[in-house]
Amino acid sequence: MEKEIRRLQNLHAENRFQRFNYRCIRHGQKMEGDRLAREVKQRSSSNNTTLAVPETMISAALRRFACESPRLVMPQDLRVLEHVGVQPLEVCLLVDTSGSMDGKRIREVKSLADHLLSQLHEPLSLITFQEGDVGVKVRSTRNNLVFRRGLAAINAFGLTPLGEGIRSAANYFGSRSGRKLLVILITDGLPTWAQGDKDPYQDALEAAVYLKRKKMHLICIGLEPHRSFLEKLTECAEASLYIVDDLDHREIAAITRREKNRIKAENR
Repeated sequence: MEKEIRRLQNLHAENRFQRFNYRCIRHGQKMEGDRLAREVKQRSSSNNTTLAVPETMISAALRRFACESPRLVMPQDLRVLEHVGVQPLEVCLLVDTSGSMDGKRIREVKSLADHLLSQLHEPLSLITFQEGDVGVKVRSTRNNLVFRRGLAAINAFGLTPLGEGIRSAANYFGSRSGRKLLVILITDGLPTWAQGDKDPYQDALEAAVYLKRKKMHLICIGLEPHRSFLEKLTECAEASLYIVDDLDHREIAAITRREKNRIKAENR
């Protein structure tokens, strides 16, 4: 835990100097929900907690002063922030794995997953979509090894069934309850495939409306050349839209933190 606290301190120092080029085009709908109550307490087995860094450091300082101990942090010093009366958050990566994502872009997605697993306290899922292969690749987990195995099986090829991907996320999470859901859609292109004789564009817009009915928070991260269509898509889903110059795991992680904090702030 001492390493974890030092990592968080270093991250805070790094973030003060980071500059990103993403542009927030629109914010998603404000979800109604329970009001957030928070309580700092000693670590417990509850899953609905996050590390309370200031309170942990204060507890450790008081112990060192009283006992003259050289250890910076010990297990009994740990304090957590328990969220009471609010649904815990779960994050899902909904990733375009069509042929245009091959190479650097798919590597950035894999780096993003590693980054989020090390930085977020929330469970993470992975759903991918490409021609002939749409579905859940990693179910909700905090296990880095499990997630890496799922990422290793990804190969980018084929067309882009965007509508099918969105519906897959809506159906997967629609069968679950008790959590708020943040879906991060990452794509570098436009829909180019749909079931039967459907128009891929219209199919994607209909899927966005379907996802909105499931009351999920959606962030769409895409490229400037496709901005016009993505604006229509996020309007149908009442989602947030971020336009980036290219897919970069650090930028997407910063967007994820921003949206996660916005969701939490809505419930305070």
